[in-house]
Parts: sequence; structure tokens; C-alpha cells
Amino acid sequence: MDGIYQFGISLIQGLQTMSPALDGFMEAVTFLGTIEFYILFIPALYWSVNQSLGLRVLFILILTDVPGSAFKQLLHEPRPYWIGSVKAMGDEPSYGIPSTHASNTLAVWGLLAYTMKKSWMWTLSIVLILLIGLSRLYLGVHFPQDVLGGWLLGLIMLLLFLKYEGRFLAWWAQKTAGTQILLGFLSSAAVILIGMLVLALISGSPDPAEWAAFSTEAREIEHYITLSGFLFGAVAGTTWMGTYARFKMDGSALQKTGRYILGMIGLFAIYLGLDILFALFAPDASLAGYILRYVRYALVSIWAVFGAPWVFIKIGLAERG
Repeated sequence: MDGIYQFGISLIQGLQTMSPALDGFMEAVTFLGTIEFYILFIPALYWSVNQSLGLRVLFILILTDVPGSAFKQLLHEPRPYWIGSVKAMGDEPSYGIPSTHASNTLAVWGLLAYTMKKSWMWTLSIVLILLIGLSRLYLGVHFPQDVLGGWLLGLIMLLLFLKYEGRFLAWWAQKTAGTQILLGFLSSAAVILIGMLVLALISGSPDPAEWAAFSTEAREIEHYITLSGFLFGAVAGTTWMGTYARFKMDGSALQKTGRYILGMIGLFAIYLGLDILFALFAPDASLAGYILRYVRYALVSIWAVFGAPWVFIKIGLAERG
């Protein structure tokens, strides 16, 4: 692996000769692959553009991020700035391969392009996939193999999603609302169990002393709990929305803008408010803290998928579908 690492470091050093001229641009591009960006983007798509597509993007993002996080820990490979003479333009506590920026971007934008079937969307998606991958190299936080591995994982998840989505939804539609919510909870619990299993498998393989100081937070369970909360909230929210708050996409530009502004106010009130409130009751790295984390992210997802549309209908920002 030393030769592969050195090749990657040399490539990154070459890219970084364009620093600081491209720093701001690359940081902006890499933001488009973050969870924070998707928190801003997916609600806009779901509330104001295409309800069905918004839900599909939400689920493929979660389903892609779970194996991405698991493989990061199973492989526990370093990031470039942990071991080489490259400029670190980001603080990344997780392991390197695969790049979840790359995997999530390919899965999400691949789904958007495939669904919309517009040449401009294919062009935009390809450009974003390539630029976000390149930005991870430029910023010194990923090796080329990390990005390639992320693209491979994203492509596999996209193909699996497209192949099995139809038959899964047909099977899912036969379940009662209570069964759907129970299955959502069990699926979210499975995400946490995956994380626990992965951490158990690597517990006997410590990181090399040369870069162990950079990976002190890389073997934590918190991200699985975040994903599991999001997953349960998305499933429960979708079930309740379909029963109580199905809404139409039409409406004036003012109504659609109002949906987004009001929805995001509620989302951030829950996201930030519960973060402050729950911190008063338990530290993050405790059983109570883990439970509260799960509740927090589940409520964020439930608000986005069900709560906000219910409010939109009640106050006239959307018509019942």
C-alpha cells in the first residue's frame, strides 16, 4: 500500500499547487456532498418540486450512507493528511475509504438524472459527481482510491435501488400502517446492530501509531444512531403522510417558497433546539445520550416528511392530495 499512498500524495500535492486560488471554490463544491447540504436540498425537492422524487432521494441517501460508514470502519484506512505532506483543508475524524461524499453523490445525482431523463440533468449530475470527487483530493482528505471506491459503492447502491424499488414498494403497500412503522423501527435497529458488529470486528486491529492520533473518533457508534433515527423517522413520516397529510405539488411560487421557509424554520427549531435541550440531560457518549440522539434525528425526519406537509395543508400553503 505504500506505493499507492505515495502516488496519491504526489497527485494531491500537484493539485494543491493551485492553492490558495481554488480553495474557496473547492470548499464550496465539497459542501454539495455533505449531509448539511442534503438537509437543505431534499426538503426543497420534497415540499416544492416533486414529492415522490424527494422521498426516493432521502431513502437512497440513507441506504447508501450506511454501508459507506460500515466499510470505512471495516477497512480503517488513513486519510492523506494523516500520513503525508499535504495541506489539510478539512478536519475529518472518520477513516478514508470509501469516500461517502463520492458514494452519496453518485447515488443521489445518479437517481435524479435517471428519473428526470433530461440531458441537462445528466450533464449537471456528471459534472457534480466528478467535481465533488476532485474536491476531496484537492482538500487533502481523500486518496484517489477512496473516491473510486466511493463511486463504485454509489453505483452499486443505485443499481440495486433501481432494480428492487418497484417490487419492494409493491410488497410494502400490502402492509398495514402499524406494520410499516414496526418494520421501520426494526430496520433502524438493524442499522445500529451493523455498527456494533463492525466495531466489534475491528476491535482487535488498532490503528498504526503514526496516525492513530488523527482517528480517535473514527470508531464511534454515533453516526449509525444518526442514520437509524433518520431512517425510522423517514419510514414513519412517509406512512403518516400518506394517511393524514398527502399534499399536492401545485401552487404559486409564493406558496412553494412559503412551504420551504416555514418547513426549514420548523426543521432547524427541532434540530438545534433538541440538541441544546438534550445536552442538559445526558452526554452524547452515553446510553441516554444515544437514545436522545435517535429521538432527535427521528423527529427531524418525521417533521420533514409528515409534520411540515400537515401544517402546509392546515394553513393553506398546500392542498390535500
